[in-house]
Amino acid sequence: MIIDRLVRLNNTLGTAAIWVSCLLLIYVVVHITIEIIARSFFDLSTHSVDEFVGYAIGAMTFLSLAFTFRNQKHVRVTILQSFVRGKFAVLVEVLCIVMTFAMTVFLARYVFRTLARDWERGTVSPTLTETPIWIIDSLILLGLVLFMSQLLSSLVLTIRDGVPKKISHSG
Repeated sequence: MIIDRLVRLNNTLGTAAIWVSCLLLIYVVVHITIEIIARSFFDLSTHSVDEFVGYAIGAMTFLSLAFTFRNQKHVRVTILQSFVRGKFAVLVEVLCIVMTFAMTVFLARYVFRTLARDWERGTVSPTLTETPIWIIDSLILLGLVLFMSQLLSSLVLTIRDGVPKKISHSG
């Protein structure tokens, strides 16, 4: 079925994004280690550790959203859902997904506008490295787009199959 294929594609993209996040985490550890060794033993510095590590952490955060949501590893407030069952539980879940999607679209719209402006102006970081800012803007937007795609997949699956068992609090 076409829905299942789209869900699989979405899951594959989310998994690829989490692997990129893992590689970025390794990069962060290596860069910080190099910086510590260089400063401690050679009185040298990369002069970029804070900037690049910050970019990597920002990218990791947004690129991991889709995978985290799909695997239900995110922080989730389920107070209301613990009191509802059956079709009403599905309605509550659908409303939660739709509201999250709307907020994410709102955020993605502004990230896209910032990306377009930074690209058009050729904005670079005000540091020694002069890193093009559109690079991090792009990774943040990609993470948001993957998250919105995962939200849509979850919406379709919730409507079709009901509230996932891990989330459902029914007996």
